[in-house]
Amino acid sequence: VMMMTGVNGAGKTTTIGKLSKFFAAVEKTVLLAAGDTFRAAAREQLAVWGERNRIDVISQEGGDPAAVAFDAVNAAKARGIDVVIVDTAGRLPTQLHLMEELRRIHRAQAKALEGAPHEVLLVVDGTNGQNALMQVKAFDGRHISGLIITKLDGTAKGGVLVAIADMRRDNPLPIYFVGVGEKLDDLQPFRARAFANALVGLEEDESAE
Repeated sequence: VMMMTGVNGAGKTTTIGKLSKFFAAVEKTVLLAAGDTFRAAAREQLAVWGERNRIDVISQEGGDPAAVAFDAVNAAKARGIDVVIVDTAGRLPTQLHLMEELRRIHRAQAKALEGAPHEVLLVVDGTNGQNALMQVKAFDGRHISGLIITKLDGTAKGGVLVAIADMRRDNPLPIYFVGVGEKLDDLQPFRARAFANALVGLEEDESAE
């Protein structure tokens, strides 16, 4: 069970569509939970990604996001689904009531399945620079387990990734994926060595581990 978090505009919903394609490519079944119950457009966008990937989406119009997450995990258990991805509404770290709501959504998943969510991923716009770094610091207090950095499509050098890694040297947050474009296949597993080499203009050594 994966729970997606982040501010508005970071690319959470699009990233969920790309993640769905990634898991389908490795023959995993996926169920999506439309936990952004505030924006009809978010539910509709997730439904479109679900149709493109032939994946079911659990949603409620104007419902409680914690209830949507709970229902989705239970549905996945009943259907024998491999991966559940739970969308959540975009929120600013200063919106304390919405930040607290993440805890409720988290608890609902744990009630449906012990140990869930297994990943709490923060989606960050890689072009936001210092603002992205502040987002990571703020959401880190909500027990995020890893990051997905979006919009690294050539216009940004991705220096924010270096700052994020430096922020927690002793216990770094893993960066699982980077988004490099708008297509379904434009979400790539993050490879630190290849990224570091590209950042300083070195050719990648294919023999390096």
